[in-house]
Amino acid sequence: MKKNRMVISLALMIYLLISGELVLAQYNITPKLEWWYEARFGMFIHFGSYSYLGHGEWAFSVEGWTKANYQTQVSANFNPTSFNAGTIAGLAQKAGMKYLVITAKHHEGFCMWPTAVQSFRDITGTTLYDLPDFTAFKTRDILQELKDSCEVRGIKFCLYYSILDWNHSSQEINRTTYYSNMLSDSARTSYIDDMKAQLSELITKYHPAVLWFDGDWTYNSGSPTLSSWWTRADGIDLFDYLVDLDPELIINERVCRSFGLGDFECPEQQVPAAPVARQWETCQTMNNSWGYNASDLGYKTPKTLIQQLVTVVSRDGNYLLNIGPKGDGTVPTQSVDILNSFGDWMNIYNESIYGTTRSPYPAEPRWGVYTRKAGKLYAHVFTWPANGQLLIPSLTNTIDKIYLLNDTTTTLGYTDSNGCITISVPATAPDLINSPVVIDVSGVPAASTQYIKVTGITVSSSGSTAVAIGDTLQMLVTITPANAAIQTVTWSVSDTARALINTSGVLSAKKSGTVYAQATANDGTDILGRLRISISAQTGLTEQPGQFIPATAVLEQNYPNPFNPTTTITFSLTKSSRVSLKIYNISGEEIATLLSNQLEPGKHDMNWQAGFLPSGVYFYRLLAEGHYQTRKMILLR
Repeated sequence: MKKNRMVISLALMIYLLISGELVLAQYNITPKLEWWYEARFGMFIHFGSYSYLGHGEWAFSVEGWTKANYQTQVSANFNPTSFNAGTIAGLAQKAGMKYLVITAKHHEGFCMWPTAVQSFRDITGTTLYDLPDFTAFKTRDILQELKDSCEVRGIKFCLYYSILDWNHSSQEINRTTYYSNMLSDSARTSYIDDMKAQLSELITKYHPAVLWFDGDWTYNSGSPTLSSWWTRADGIDLFDYLVDLDPELIINERVCRSFGLGDFECPEQQVPAAPVARQWETCQTMNNSWGYNASDLGYKTPKTLIQQLVTVVSRDGNYLLNIGPKGDGTVPTQSVDILNSFGDWMNIYNESIYGTTRSPYPAEPRWGVYTRKAGKLYAHVFTWPANGQLLIPSLTNTIDKIYLLNDTTTTLGYTDSNGCITISVPATAPDLINSPVVIDVSGVPAASTQYIKVTGITVSSSGSTAVAIGDTLQMLVTITPANAAIQTVTWSVSDTARALINTSGVLSAKKSGTVYAQATANDGTDILGRLRISISAQTGLTEQPGQFIPATAVLEQNYPNPFNPTTTITFSLTKSSRVSLKIYNISGEEIATLLSNQLEPGKHDMNWQAGFLPSGVYFYRLLAEGHYQTRKMILLR
């Protein structure tokens, strides 16, 4: 096969930046959501009888416990005598957290308050399965203690509640999905009635500001079955029931996810690449476990977590950071250290977080992110400029002054021309994690139209976006208008094991799969272009304008890989074919069927969400055009 072959017939224009008017639009914040939207930062607490075992909050299911053994060997031994609500609320306050969510009942079914609902009992049916009735921890109400400690510190108290219940007599664990199956239709109806009764208890007794639901994975949009027993109609009914009890109560989407219910969306263990369609909050663990896991020492650094918080706020979201107290109620030292690091940073820079909204720019700089509020734009600089110049896209607003947030009295020099604000900054960063630079302006910061014109870019190849191993692909970039301050870009590629790219935009294919070529403006302001390239080991390519058609069905490597928890699997067909795409674990057991349909020729993408599956090696197998193809992928939590 010839080197440096130019594959012809496709030019692709990528527009990453959109109009300033669209970007400036904010969510419609209802009065009850105002405090939550402005708070931006909260504490999640996973604490239950699983904390005694110290294997994480999913141990009941994934370790194969029976109800009886789990109750007698785990839950009965839970005795958190060292739980100190004041200490935990104090850690949240110092860290700058404005609200706190604690698990009232997780999937294990163990109630952290003295419930009076009679069906929530142990396997014998004689004892209520809750903290005061089932354990030696008899006299204290830790939810009330924590609520009281939050209130004196100005922290909103909130509760988590699991819809599914591995312990309840109405259900049995489904060992394939790790969720639960209902035993009968009547058991389902009775359980939902009793669940509502428990939620009424929690609202009446503790008056939570937020009810944070989970365990709704058995949902569907139609009629219930024994394995898919929670429906959209149930979610609507439960939401209405709770709002009738407390009109000010905030409820997350997991009252029944994927149907736009609840007051906010809640992506988990991820930071969306852009603001989502409505108010949102992401929840994040400090290590890889929600409940206390003694063997999980993979704690993230304070730098990683603080930068996550700032990035989430820059995309108009809230950040809920989890701790998992030990079985005795104490907080692991690693979690305390991380919270204290948050406190050190937030003590100086919190005004760039509280009450701020999304960036005014539709693309993020390589060096950090932006937040803003009326009168101020905050440039959060994660990577300090080595040349002493920070470049920011121009604003329509009049600039009053520019300064470092940790030194509000010293103004920084700047120029504003050709669509860029060039700020002279000190040689060293004020903060090793994130150094906010403040631009004081009149009004709400808005990106200038001059800058929007500057960001037009066309990334094109001289041929298609498909290339074979050993070949090269030339890409070009065009920046408009002609008087843009800086006209050069830097080329990069997402996976150097599969392809390399030189300074002139020539990509060399090394290994089959998918890569992304990226052009980044050298003015330091934005990534301007991203192009997907398919690399094939096949020699018989059929070229066709706008589409890559392989000589036979091709299964590509998933992207990203490793992943957590979502990845994309891509394959191409030469002809209309019946296609099956399945996921297997390392033992060869089928985990999921992603696809079993008749498909047309061309390229197809399938997204897979790994849910709560453990870290490890998984395989995906494609059956298409009469033969199998299998690839390996790694889930890394």
